[in-house]
This record gives sequence, C-alpha cells and structure tokens, in this order.
Amino acid sequence: MTSLRPALLLLALAAPLAAGNEAERFRFPVEGLVVDTAEELVWQRCSLGQTFVEGRCTGEAAGVTLSEAESYAAAQASRDCPWRLPRFFELRSLMQEESQADVAIDTSAFPDTPRGWYWNQASAGGHSQQDCFVDFAGNGRTRCNMAGSFHVRLVMDQRKATDGCRAPRNDR
Repeated sequence: MTSLRPALLLLALAAPLAAGNEAERFRFPVEGLVVDTAEELVWQRCSLGQTFVEGRCTGEAAGVTLSEAESYAAAQASRDCPWRLPRFFELRSLMQEESQADVAIDTSAFPDTPRGWYWNQASAGGHSQQDCFVDFAGNGRTRCNMAGSFHVRLVMDQRKATDGCRAPRNDR
C-alpha cells in the first residue's frame, strides 16, 4: 500500500482535473497544499508566517518587502516543487467577491487568510498589471504600483509538481 502513495500523490498533483462547481474546484492531496483544478495551480494553503495545523493556519501572516518575498520563493523552489510568486491574474483568480466570510477567498481552501495585500510577480519596471496587488479583505480589491510590506502565498504550475513536493516552509 505504501508503494502506491507516491503514485497517487503524483496523480493528484500533476494530472489535470476537470473543474466542476466551486465546491469541487479545490483538492487537498497533501497537508498544507491546495490544488486549484480550475487554474491548474498548486498553492500553499497558509501565508508566509503561518503553519497549517489541523485544518487551520496558525500564527501571524508576515508582511515582507518584494525583495524578501522573492528571496523566500527562491529559497523554497526545488526541482520537485518549483514554487514562485503568483502572477497577478493567478492571485486574482482566488478572489471571491460574493464571499460570506470576512475575506474574499474560499476560507475552506485557504483558512485564516489575513486582510491585507499580497505580493505577485513584479514586471521589470513600467506600469502594467504585473505591478498590481490583491487584497482579500471584505469583497476584495486590487491596486497597482504600490510599495511596502505585503503578505506572501506561493504557487506552482500543477503540471510541474512531482510526488516529492511538500508545502513550503513558512518561517522567515
């Protein structure tokens, strides 16, 4: 039975899944990870600074600079898990404007998501949507060309994940 685990994990992470209704959009193959079947992405469930424990994200989500966010993503990336900062539209795709919760994100998939801005990949200068940020507070909002300390949630392409992939370390 244990020899089947890596194959099942690989199938759950790498095989494209048909996206059904919203309740079927997210899958949870490994503790601390969520597969977004609609976008074919694998996300960390908790923000940097939080730890996934018994279905919750405990601890306080860290606010970091863009440089710190990029360094964190680079430190977590490996051949098995090519973690990276999300693109603006990937991060924006998680926003639920009709949320009943205090935050505009699926709280069963991403528990204890804090209110506040989240980093995404920045463009190489200029003003583009790559320089925009997402805040899951209330009904959600986006702004562009900001600087400061924001939250981080890493992502990777579902097809690039391997059976050795685990949730990234969330300590700073």
